[in-house]
Amino acid sequence: MAFLFSPKATPFSDESLESYLLRIVSENFFDSYEELSLAIREELHELDFEAHGAFPIDLKRLNVYHAKHNSHFRIRALGLLEALLDLPRFELQKIALLKSDVTFNSSAALYRNGVDIPQKFIRYQGNRKAYSIPICPHCLREEAYIKQSWHIEWVNICVKHQCTLIHNCPECNLPINYIENESITHCSCGFELASADSLPVKEKSIKYLHALLDSNICSGSNPLFNFTTSSDRFAALLWFHKRYSHKNVFCLDEAVEYFSEWPASFYKELNGLTNNAEMKLIDLFNKTEFRFIFEDLILSSPNTQILEKPHFILITLLDYLAALIEENPKSKKANIGDLLVSVSETALLLGTSIDQVYRLYQDGIFQTAFRLKLNQRINPNKGVFFLRQVIEYKASFGNDKNRMYVSAW
Repeated sequence: MAFLFSPKATPFSDESLESYLLRIVSENFFDSYEELSLAIREELHELDFEAHGAFPIDLKRLNVYHAKHNSHFRIRALGLLEALLDLPRFELQKIALLKSDVTFNSSAALYRNGVDIPQKFIRYQGNRKAYSIPICPHCLREEAYIKQSWHIEWVNICVKHQCTLIHNCPECNLPINYIENESITHCSCGFELASADSLPVKEKSIKYLHALLDSNICSGSNPLFNFTTSSDRFAALLWFHKRYSHKNVFCLDEAVEYFSEWPASFYKELNGLTNNAEMKLIDLFNKTEFRFIFEDLILSSPNTQILEKPHFILITLLDYLAALIEENPKSKKANIGDLLVSVSETALLLGTSIDQVYRLYQDGIFQTAFRLKLNQRINPNKGVFFLRQVIEYKASFGNDKNRMYVSAW
C-alpha cells in the first residue's frame, strides 16, 4: 500500500477503537489523527467511493455508533481499512462500539463483542466538554493503550493493579482525555501519565468490579453475579441508576449492596407503596392507573424482549404482582388488583409486542375499563386494562414461559 506500514501488532482484545488508531498514527509517524484519516480516505476513494466518505476525519466521530444514517458504510470502511493494514477480517469491528438493535427500555444501547451496553454508561460521547476518560498509570507502563472498560462511567478502579483510575492530570489538574488530546501516554500539558501515582482501593470494590465485568463469574446469592450475562448486569445497573441514584451520580458499591439484599429490599419498597395506595387515591381503584400508585415500576423494568430469558428484576416484579392479585381477589368493591395498566405495560408484563396486545383486545381476551368510540385506537400509554386480567392471563400459560404469541392477522 502507498502510505501505511503494517502495524506492529494487532489490537488488544480489550482496547478501544480510538486507542488503536492513535497507535497507528504514532507507529507511522503522522503528526495527528487527521493526517492519518485524510490519507486513509484518499486510499478508500480508489477502493470504494461510498465508504471513503463514511470514514471520519475527527477522532471524536470515529466509532461506528456515532454514524447517524450510514453506519453500514462506516462498517464497510473499517473492513477496507483492515485490508489496508493487513489485519485479520473483522479485527477492527470486534473492538468498535456498534449501534445495538435493542434498547434498555427507552435508553439506547451499544454493542461490543457480544455485550449490549447502555449508551448512558459511556464516558465522553463527543458532545460533552471537560469530561475525563481515566487511566491506570500501571497499565500504561506495561502496555501503552486505552482499555474500553475505562470508557464505562462506573469503572473507576483497575482490577489488575488494585488501584484507582486517574481522572485528572497531577501536573495541570485538567481532565485526562486521550481522544481530545490525541495522546495515550501524555496530558496536553506534556505530563507523562505513566508516572502518575494512584491510590489503593478496598478489596471488596475490586471483587465487585471484577465480577461485574467478567460474565463467567457466578457466585453467591447476589443475582448480579449468579448466572447472569453481562447484558443482564448492565440492565440491572441501569435500572438501579435510574431508580435510586441522586444527582446523576452512580455508586457501584451501593448498587451491589442493594442487590445483595434482593428481593427483600425491593419487596420492602413495594409493600410501602401498596400499604399507602388507598390513602393516595383520588378515584376508585378500577378507575385509577397503575402508574399513579407505583409510577413507572413496570416500564422501568428490564425488557424481556432483549434478553434470552426474563430478567431477574422483572421476574421478581411479576411474582409480587401475582401475590398481590391473589391477596386481593375480585370482589364487589374495587381493590388494588383492579388498577389499570396501559398497552405498553401489558406488553412488557406478557413479554410480547404492543401489536400482539392490540390483537388480544380485538379477540376479546382483554376488556377495557371504559367504552371506546368505534374504530378508536387505544393510546398505548393510557391505563385501560385491568391489572388482574393481565396477570391472570399470563398465569394461564404457566410461569415457565418467557413470552406468548397469538395468531397473526
